[in-house]
Amino acid sequence: MGLASRLSHAFRALRHRPFRVYWIGQWLSVNGTWMQTTAQAWLVYRLTDSPLVLGVLSAVRFGPALIGSPIAGVFTDRLPRRLVVLTTQSLSLVQATVMAALTLSGTVRVWHVLLLAFAQGIVDTLDTPARQTLQVDIVGVEDLQSAVSLNASAFNAARMVGPALAGVMVAAWGEGVCFAANAVSYLAVLVALLTIRTEPAPRRQTRSLREELGEGVRYAWGNRQVRTMLGAIAVTSVFGLSYTTLLPVFARDVLHGGVRGFGILMSSGGLGAVFGAIAAAASRSGRHIGLIMGLGQGTLGLGLVALAATRSLTVASPLMVLIGFGVAVQLSTTNGFLQTTAPPHMRGRVVSLYIWLFSGLSPIGGFAAGWIAEHAGAPATAAGAGVACALAAVLTGVEMPWLRAAFSRGDARAGRAE
Repeated sequence: MGLASRLSHAFRALRHRPFRVYWIGQWLSVNGTWMQTTAQAWLVYRLTDSPLVLGVLSAVRFGPALIGSPIAGVFTDRLPRRLVVLTTQSLSLVQATVMAALTLSGTVRVWHVLLLAFAQGIVDTLDTPARQTLQVDIVGVEDLQSAVSLNASAFNAARMVGPALAGVMVAAWGEGVCFAANAVSYLAVLVALLTIRTEPAPRRQTRSLREELGEGVRYAWGNRQVRTMLGAIAVTSVFGLSYTTLLPVFARDVLHGGVRGFGILMSSGGLGAVFGAIAAAASRSGRHIGLIMGLGQGTLGLGLVALAATRSLTVASPLMVLIGFGVAVQLSTTNGFLQTTAPPHMRGRVVSLYIWLFSGLSPIGGFAAGWIAEHAGAPATAAGAGVACALAAVLTGVEMPWLRAAFSRGDARAGRAE
C-alpha cells in the first residue's frame, strides 16, 4: 500500500458529514480542556511548591474512573450516547466556569482546585466511554479505526496548541483566563452534538447492572488477546503516563524553563501524539497489530529514560515528541482493536474497561510518581517508569501471533454484526 493510499485510508472517516462536524467541535473543545489542564497543574504547583500535591491533583482528577468506569460502560450500552455526551459536556462547562470565577476573583485555594478536579473526574467517568463509542454510531464499524485515530489526533493536536496558548496566557494574565477560555470552548462541541441525528435506539434492558457488568468482565478476562492489551494499557497508565505529573517539576526545577518551558514540553508531546495517531489510522491492517502496539509502548519507555538523562530544554522537546508518538500509537491502536473485535452489544463495557485501566490507574501512578519524585527526584522517577514500559512492550510482543489472529477474526465478526 503506497503512502497516498495509506493517508487516504487514515482520513476516510471524514467522508461522513456528521463526523466532520463532531470532529471539528471536539477539537475546539479539547483545546480548551488542555489549556485548563496546563493552567490547573501550574496553579497548584505555584500555590504549594510540592510535587506531592501535583500527585494528589492527578489522583482526585482521575480517581473516580477507578471506581466508576466499568459501571459507566454498562450505562453506555443502555442509554442514548448522544444524550449522555450532551449532558456531561454541559456539566463540564459549569465546572470550568466556576474555576474561572474563583481564580479571576483571587479567591481560589488549593482545596477549591482539588474539589473541582474531583467533580470533573466524576463527569468524565461517564462521558468518556459514551464519547468513545458514539463514533461507531456516526461512521459505522468499517471506518471505526479511522474515526478513533482521527479523534486521537484532534485530541493531541489540541494537546500541542492548548498548552502553548496556556503558557503564554498564564504568563501574561494568569491561570483564570485559561479556565474561562475552556468554558467557552465547550459551546463548540455542544453545538456540534446538537446537529447530529444518528443515535440508534437504546438497547433494551433485560438484566441487572451487576449481571451486565459481570458479562463484560468475563469477556475481557476470558479473551487472551483483550487481556494482553488491557495489561499493557495498565502498565502504561501506572508508569508511562506518570510523566504528565512530573512535567511541571522538569520544566521549572530540572530544565529551568519556567511556565513557558512547561508549555513547550506539553506541546511537543502533543505534536508527537498527532503523528502517532495518524500513523495508527494509516496502519489499519491487522497483520502487524501486536508489533505496532509493542513498538508504541517501547518508544514511550525509551523516551522516558532519555528524558530523565537530559538537562536541556532543547533536547527534552524532541524527546517529548517521541514520547507523545509512542503513547498515541499504543492507545489509538488498542482502542480501535478493542472496539472492532468486541461484540456490538458489549462495546461500551469493553471500552469502559480500557478507560478504567487507562484513566483509573493513572491517579495511582501519578500519586506514586509525585511521592517518589519528592524523595528521589523527578529524573530517577521518570527513568524507572520508562524501564517498566519497555519491559511491558517486550511481553506484548510475545503475544503478536495471537493478536494478529484475533484482529482478523474480530474484524470480520464485527463487520457482519453491524
